[in-house]
Amino acid sequence: MSELIVVAPDDLREIGRAPVDDAKSVDAKVTAAAQAMASWAAASPMHRAEALLAIGAATRERIPELADALSREQGKTRKEAKMELDRYAGPFLQYAGLATAIGGRHTRLAPEVEGLVERVPVGVVAAIVPWNFPASLFASKLAPALAAGCGFLIKPADTTPLITLELAEIAKRFLPTGLLDVVIGGAEVGEALIAHPDIARVAFTGSTAVGRRIGAHAGKELKRVSLELGGCDPFVLLEDADVPAAVRSLVGTRFYNAGQVCVAPKRLIVSERVADEAIELLSGKLARITPGPGLSETATMGPLHTEQGRTLLEDQVADAADRGATLVGGGRPDGEDVERGWFARPALVVDPPAGARVRTEETFGPVLTVIRVRDEDEAAAVANETRYGLGASVWSGDQDRAFRLARRIPAGYTWINALGRVYDELPFGGVRDSGFGREHGTEALDSYLEDRTFIYRG
Repeated sequence: MSELIVVAPDDLREIGRAPVDDAKSVDAKVTAAAQAMASWAAASPMHRAEALLAIGAATRERIPELADALSREQGKTRKEAKMELDRYAGPFLQYAGLATAIGGRHTRLAPEVEGLVERVPVGVVAAIVPWNFPASLFASKLAPALAAGCGFLIKPADTTPLITLELAEIAKRFLPTGLLDVVIGGAEVGEALIAHPDIARVAFTGSTAVGRRIGAHAGKELKRVSLELGGCDPFVLLEDADVPAAVRSLVGTRFYNAGQVCVAPKRLIVSERVADEAIELLSGKLARITPGPGLSETATMGPLHTEQGRTLLEDQVADAADRGATLVGGGRPDGEDVERGWFARPALVVDPPAGARVRTEETFGPVLTVIRVRDEDEAAAVANETRYGLGASVWSGDQDRAFRLARRIPAGYTWINALGRVYDELPFGGVRDSGFGREHGTEALDSYLEDRTFIYRG
């Protein structure tokens, strides 16, 4: 079996190796999960709940060491890594409670006819997650699947397998042998996993292009599928809004994880009456962001995760500049500790014309596009320039006005005068080119269950 070499994005040094799967090992892992699922699905809901609680508690005990490992492998700061691992542990607590609330229903259909609906696990799940949040996106799929009684295979990005292997080893201590396993490799391995006849459900988070291919593969076999894909999210700032509060929220979400967040706002669509104020506030906050290695005590933003990602981002910014946009910040930082990795300075791209790539493509890095508009109608038109529909934000001093505008912007998750935080209690996912299906909340649990209806004489 071949090995995958994993390097740190801040200095490109090797930090570990992971065994790569092939069709034979994928088959063995799927078969083992299907066999283990028989006892797991038959276990009491309380038994499954206790296992979920144990996984969450055991993980939390190791967050300090896991955070260092996650920071080194993915690139994010130690603070961000701890936040992500805390979010990893959270769903196990949430779905432990919901595991005991899974029920069916009974209905009297006629004097001597009864109806019974039972809820059963859909089957073995294949989850595929990207590199930007390898831990939290793992848990958001694993926890509800386990609560429902499913077997589970996780395929991490081939640049972040190490943290996934560590987290899976913790969870396996509390689960039947083979119920949970990790599949490692590239696109061919992923396709072998999805195509396996014993995989009933595919849960994917990643790019729209890859999501289309996964959806097509899963559709051929009529497998259940959820796709949480990319976004080019608008952040609309109207003239009657609390501009400083809006800017604080915007910076905290846009530049988190070096801007590598699918649901982070990518385009500030701002009323021309407050645009200069917003740009000045943004410029000041960006100047205080310090790129550096994730484990550095002074860094407030880590590197981009890959060379390809940085190159793409630089090309998008250059396209906007060539078309006449004004750049604030940007470029590559100087210094001995940032010369080897994929570092970038945060930037504003101000007033790019229609058609510029930063206005229509997902910019996955520390770049914010700023577009001035005259009124609500123009704001709505610019917000809807793309086919994405993951998240959106609207800020206005008049909440009714904000809601009216927000309802004109197709998005699965919208914030009104609120910090761009995703809550585990609520369903999360996109519309249009940002995918379909929902994670988090009771909706996620429902997606791992199948309804079976029985009619009988009472």
